Amino acid sequence: MKNILLMLVLLAPLVDAAENLSWDSLRPQNTQQQSLSPSDKALVTEIYVYEVAQQSRRLSPMEHDGYIKRIELAEKRGLNVRQALDELVSGKRYANAIIPDLEVNDMKLGGFLVPLEMEGLVGTQFILVPTAGACIHTPPPPANQTILVNFPEGYQMQSLYTPVWVAGDIKAGGVSASVALSDGNQDVEIGYVIDASNIMAY
Repeated sequence: MKNILLMLVLLAPLVDAAENLSWDSLRPQNTQQQSLSPSDKALVTEIYVYEVAQQSRRLSPMEHDGYIKRIELAEKRGLNVRQALDELVSGKRYANAIIPDLEVNDMKLGGFLVPLEMEGLVGTQFILVPTAGACIHTPPPPANQTILVNFPEGYQMQSLYTPVWVAGDIKAGGVSASVALSDGNQDVEIGYVIDASNIMAY
């Protein structure tokens, strides 16, 4: 009996050896935006407001002076004003961007499944998303938060609202898929692909 318990203790780490990934780790890091303090963000926002105003009218001398002073202050603080403005304007500049060289073997990621290929209740291809009902009742998440899961062995879904762990190998691979809805199909941009070795309910 002691030998069996010892063997189970020794094997336990191997059973759960998969590296846990987080959804945030699938987004490219925007170092400039991350390094902005609240006051720097406020300063860039003020510069942006002046630039938007200039598109429809000429700035008054006082406004122009305020605009120039803010640009000078931003440069004194070492900010890349153009880059910060580009990021502010797009707001979601990195929302769909993926990490093109991402490749992690033997990983595990939690989320919710949306079926793509089903036979009865058993699916062999899914979309993994971070929130329940995504792609079905809400607009699809960004591409870097949408993963194609291939699991030829098949997984019997309990519900769209049942959280799961998906284990396997993940890599970047931009593809499109069409999700069948009761009122038609919805096209979804997918940023990553998992060749799953296992799917388990939480």
